[in-house]
Amino acid sequence: MRATIIMTAVLAGSVLATVWAAPAFADDTDDVFIDALDSEGIPFSTTENAITLADAVCDYVAAGQARDQVAVEIMGPANWTAEQSGLFVGAATRSYCPS
Repeated sequence: MRATIIMTAVLAGSVLATVWAAPAFADDTDDVFIDALDSEGIPFSTTENAITLADAVCDYVAAGQARDQVAVEIMGPANWTAEQSGLFVGAATRSYCPS
């Protein structure tokens, strides 16, 4: 239940951020991240949504949630396998989360 509430809040925030955001220009980090997803065959709806979810992954990790638990929580809503979800979390943390 908690995971559903968290994912609903993240997805709602993602939609609002996408709607209100100024046009974003891709930088090298974004390109490397999206290339990693593409090379691993991880499907995503748009580049902006993938980057927004990656930022949310960093928020979860910064709040103390284990990376494997984050992967489990995003797996269902994203319709990914456990492997795809784990690879996404790994790529997100390498690309966007502060050291």
